[in-house]
Amino acid sequence: MRVYVNDEERQIHVYDRETGQDYAKSVLCSQDRMSTDEYGEFCLSEEEYTGWVKLLEKLQESEDIRFSLKEKVDAEELKNYLYEETKYVTHTKETIDMENICLKEVQEALAAHNNAWLAENGFTKTIQE
Repeated sequence: MRVYVNDEERQIHVYDRETGQDYAKSVLCSQDRMSTDEYGEFCLSEEEYTGWVKLLEKLQESEDIRFSLKEKVDAEELKNYLYEETKYVTHTKETIDMENICLKEVQEALAAHNNAWLAENGFTKTIQE
């Protein structure tokens, strides 16, 4: 996604590892009303840009973890777990943070073969595999 910071063009991205599509624009626009210039280009302050870069880096980390778990975790169980853990979070930043924490917990439980944690959090099919 192209944005302008102090009249300088910059890029910010976050990629869905399954499809390869960049969805940074959807994330940015879901949170705030974005300022645009006379050409309809998104304009950010240096502070806003830095904040979004950090947030999108965390979201990309989550995408990478999700992709690495693809063969190890039942997709429906992961979807249900993430939904349950984030369903009351309404702010984009908080959702990204919480999802990242949850994915890391799943990753750690799998690495440690922590079947008790997996069972407690609804990963019964994953344990059976």
